[in-house]
Parts: sequence; C-alpha cells; structure tokens
Amino acid sequence: MASTCLGLAIDIPTRSLEALREADLLIFEEDRPARFALKQAGIHKEYIKYSEHKNTQALEQLRKSLKKGKTVCYMSDQGMPTIADPGKDLLNIAYQLMAKIIVIPGPSSITSALAACPFDINKFFYAGFLPRTPEARNNALLVLKNKQEPIILLDTPYRKKALIDAVSETFGPIRKVLLAIDISGEHEQYLYGDVKSIRASIESLDKNLNFVLIIAGNIADTTQNKKKNRNRTRL
Repeated sequence: MASTCLGLAIDIPTRSLEALREADLLIFEEDRPARFALKQAGIHKEYIKYSEHKNTQALEQLRKSLKKGKTVCYMSDQGMPTIADPGKDLLNIAYQLMAKIIVIPGPSSITSALAACPFDINKFFYAGFLPRTPEARNNALLVLKNKQEPIILLDTPYRKKALIDAVSETFGPIRKVLLAIDISGEHEQYLYGDVKSIRASIESLDKNLNFVLIIAGNIADTTQNKKKNRNRTRL
C-alpha cells in the first residue's frame, strides 16, 4: 500500500517510487494519476485499475498474483491508500490470503488539514463523504450536529458549495469551520471563520479544487453538560 502526493510531485515518498519499480503487479484507481506516478518513478509498466466502480477482474488478478507469491503495489489517486478510496477491498483479499502487508506512509489530506486547524483536535470525528442526495446528506448532518469534537468532512470539489450550504442550514451560520483547499497544490489556502463568511469567501474560487472541511465541535453543549454536572455535585 503506497502513498502518493496530494499536489506536489516532490512529496511522493521515495519508497513509494521504489515500490512501483519493483512490484510485479501495479494497481491504480485512474489512468491519469497512474501515468503521473509512473513518470515520477521513471518507468513504463502495465497496470490495472480498481476504482469505486469496482472491477472483478482486477480482484481476481490480485488474488492470483498473491497466491503465486508475487509483489503487488496499490496506489490511490492522492495521499494515503484505503482512506476514502476503494483500497480496502484489495486489502481484505490480502488478509484473506495471509499475504504480507507493507504500508508506505506519506501525505494525507486529513492530517494535513488537522495540522492547520485551530480547534482542539486531541479528539475528532471522521465522517468522510456524506450521502450525495440533499435529503440524505441533511439527515446525516443532523446526526452529527451535537458532536462535541471537531467533525471532518470530505466531498468532490463540485459539491463544495452545496455541502457548506447544508452545514450552514444544520449547524447554523455562526458555527466555526476550517476549509482546507488544494492542500500542497498551486492554490493551497486555509479559510477559517464562521460558516457564513467562509461561504462568501469561496464564491470566486475554482470549483474544481479539492478540499477538506472541519466543523468545530458543539462547545455550547459541552459547557451546558459541565454546568449540569456541577449542579449535581452541589446537590
């Protein structure tokens, strides 16, 4: 399981490039990131794809290769493998066959966004990708509304505004958020403030930029609980 860059090619771990050169079978999510990674490794190799749309032939080829004792390298489109990508299906087969698993650590959009986050992040809740339909997404946000730890959300770039609008409606326009945009890319920036101001700030942004949204926890709810506990103690 090899990590890759988020934006800058120089961020790809050297070990990941070596893994691409040495592996017997390469698996990528999509063609463009595959060609990019192979170019950085300085090699021309055949590879197979396994994306969110699945590919049973890829799973079978993986199974056959591992049974023969061959080395298989999986690299996701960005960052660390299996986090918000289909790599877990490949990983499960490796575990079933008791294959040796090696993880090459590297860039992660989630930990990078947390590093720029002003909230208390000793604890956080990773919600990842919410449902795509507005009604289902709103219902998911309602479940998250009263969490006391910061909430991490991901989505495709073109749904950025829709997600922030939904957060504003559910959490209120004054809830604090951090919007990490194009991490490690040409347009990298971190917007911090209330939902309303962040929504206004992104109007002029390129809609195709990747992002991570972190919502502040429900501090008011935490304060109320502390007061209740103090009152109970006095009683």
